[in-house]
Amino acid sequence: MDRSELIDLIATHLSDLLADDPERAAQPIVEHTRLYGPHGLLDSLRLVSLVLDLEQSVNERLGTSITIADSRAMSQQRSPFRSVGSLADYVVQTLAG
Repeated sequence: MDRSELIDLIATHLSDLLADDPERAAQPIVEHTRLYGPHGLLDSLRLVSLVLDLEQSVNERLGTSITIADSRAMSQQRSPFRSVGSLADYVVQTLAG
């Protein structure tokens, strides 16, 4: 699974999570879309939902058993959960081992 496929997958899950919020759902989801933090689309509960949905999708599609929200993710200076692109990059790194 490459980065662009991950961005599409994240966008799909994000759209599903925002379906009940017409104002946020109307915003285009691109690589630089903020997920969490200042001006982010998600609160902490929805961020957790996004990460769990993404983990499950990636693991099912690739037959892997990765964990996205682990101590490595939490210890980084720049959070991998700040944008769609940073999350995709982190998942690519995680898959690479």
